[in-house]
Amino acid sequence: MSDNKTITDPTAEIAERALRKTSIVYSPGWDGTIQRYIFVAPYDCSIDQIQIVSDTTVVADDINYYTFQIQNLTRAEALLASAKTTSATGGTAITADAVYPLDPDQNTVIGDGDVIELQVTESGVATDLTGAEILVVVEYT
Repeated sequence: MSDNKTITDPTAEIAERALRKTSIVYSPGWDGTIQRYIFVAPYDCSIDQIQIVSDTTVVADDINYYTFQIQNLTRAEALLASAKTTSATGGTAITADAVYPLDPDQNTVIGDGDVIELQVTESGVATDLTGAEILVVVEYT
């Protein structure tokens, strides 16, 4: 996944990339509030990025929307200081076939065996994603 940054030291960039690992999980879509296990830490590590990719668009709407949180169930810690949402106020739409970032901004260091869960809460009647194909991409070092 591109970091969209200027590379000042190509050797350092290559070394950093070599340390990163990626876990990709297929998750069937949803229509409502759900919880999905997305990652079990294979060793002590740091979560750098989490994204979802859907083949269906979810428009930004203040009545019918989803809210996303990433939770370390083992340590009872949220990885997002503020949940991400598709609400028009303070949120963004999910565009079909594009990365929707849920990048952690706290509690990113996790322990061997920690279980990470994607928590989705539906408000109103958001776009039905039961037929959607969802990929969850976890990048860690």
